[in-house]
Amino acid sequence: MPDGNRTRLWIILEDAFIVVSVFSLWPMILGWQGFVWELAKYAAAVGLIVIFIRRMRRYQAKKDEELGR
Repeated sequence: MPDGNRTRLWIILEDAFIVVSVFSLWPMILGWQGFVWELAKYAAAVGLIVIFIRRMRRYQAKKDEELGR
């Protein structure tokens, strides 16, 4: 798979995970109790932090590329 298609695939997967993470907040809003909902909430938080770091690295690499570093 070419690098451009692979990057695009990861971006799509990251976007999908962000949407799923938003839905993981609803059990808390609705007051549902349970270990599964707590686990989903923490998994979403960790995943969002990972996505944030990956995207910041991509933006930094793009910036460095444009500046010719």
